[in-house]
Amino acid sequence: MSNLGRIEYFSTLGNRGDWYPSCPPRCRAAARTARIEREAGMRILVTGANGSVGRGLIPALLAHGHDAIGLDKESGVERAIAHPRFTFVRGAVEDPAAVEQAVAGAEAIVHLAWSFSDDPRVLVEQDLRGHTLLLDAAARHKISHFVYASTAVVYGKPSRIPVDEDHPLDVLAARKPAYGIAKEFAEKLVLLAGQAGMSSTVLRFWWAFGGEIGGRHLREMLWMAADNKVLTVPADCGGSFLAQEDFNLAVDTILRRPATPGRVFNLASAYLGWDEVARMVVEVTAGTGGIESVPRTAWRGAAFLADRWEMDDRRSRSALGFSPRRDAAQVRIALRQAVAA
Repeated sequence: MSNLGRIEYFSTLGNRGDWYPSCPPRCRAAARTARIEREAGMRILVTGANGSVGRGLIPALLAHGHDAIGLDKESGVERAIAHPRFTFVRGAVEDPAAVEQAVAGAEAIVHLAWSFSDDPRVLVEQDLRGHTLLLDAAARHKISHFVYASTAVVYGKPSRIPVDEDHPLDVLAARKPAYGIAKEFAEKLVLLAGQAGMSSTVLRFWWAFGGEIGGRHLREMLWMAADNKVLTVPADCGGSFLAQEDFNLAVDTILRRPATPGRVFNLASAYLGWDEVARMVVEVTAGTGGIESVPRTAWRGAAFLADRWEMDDRRSRSALGFSPRRDAAQVRIALRQAVAA
């Protein structure tokens, strides 16, 4: 059997109510309170559980009283999050048996699993196949809510600022067109499921970060600064970063609201220009090369850096009552810490 066909099932559920066998009355009272809070939560499947966003989301769901199931073809998260209400199913989203195993015990799904490939074959055979399997299983098991983590890439290239949910989806102009096409199609399938009666939500964001932050272009900036080279960035360009804690809050808020048909929401914590990010990089590396800002029209570097991805999140604020936990200055501090990690 192939690796994708293998399912390894790791359960850390334990016996509920037996967590504190010999604790004092105050401890038992706390346990009863925690149990009441848990009963108000849901049993939530998180795909892509071993990714950075999944690893950041699952502990927050558990802390908010939910039970969690993680699905991923890579292991590790089941050891990093050893919790009595977390269950891990090892398998790929394109594996029907793994999907059935994971969805069968869930009440809601947060779908994070996705490759960053721009290869149409990978996108069709893995990502979109897995996406349709999840939606089919969700309908079959009468899942109460399906939350899909999409991307700002579906907007293609900003044609107006800020970028709201009604911005044209010009995916052919995206830096990774095939990736954007697949993500947009996946969104449409989620919204189609919403028309059929499934409560479903699409979340679009530009760049998420937690205790750490990844990304090829950021790594290149760190390497250059550490080598005391000049960091050249385009002026008046940047993007709206999304803090992990704000993503967690948005998901929990959505899952606790009454069922709704398909909706699309932008999420953002704070906008930073590339000049600000470059200053952070220089600070954490103690680089001496300095920073050079060039007009956008004269920029000849990476296309990813050449736009202003200022996301308009007013819809999520008004419809969901969502707002970032920290102000812009605090988000900048958190991002600097993530860059330094």
